[in-house]
Amino acid sequence: MPVTSRLETLLAAQRALRSRFDDFQRALRNENGPAIEVALADFERHLRRWTEAEEKAFVPAAVRAEIPGRDARRELRLEYVQIRELTRYLMQEIAEGIRPNTLLGFVENLDRRLHAHEKEMGQVYYPAAASLLTADEWQILEQARPEE
Repeated sequence: MPVTSRLETLLAAQRALRSRFDDFQRALRNENGPAIEVALADFERHLRRWTEAEEKAFVPAAVRAEIPGRDARRELRLEYVQIRELTRYLMQEIAEGIRPNTLLGFVENLDRRLHAHEKEMGQVYYPAAASLLTADEWQILEQARPEE
């Protein structure tokens, strides 16, 4: 697969995750309890699957890219953990009956972290490492890729 196609596929996966997160935020703004739970669970499931695949398959390629001034393994691992844990916390709180509107600060924090992660991936990591993915690594990512 050409590098530009790989890059576009990786960016499409990010857009699909963003779309799911936006669905959750929309449900939250509309104070639609069932939709909040469904949208957050959908986002969390796809986020976890995609970031686990990226840790397994993309991070090694990013490390091989040797991006100056970056420690890809450490930086990406930290971002993945923070985003997943904040998402898990929101799911736990909502499942325990906490009013979703009391969690707005956490949702805004997650939104900021996602935007920063999306920017870094789209501008730094994906362009640097897309061409370095092996066939096996690419297959792992393809199997976990969230659809738009």
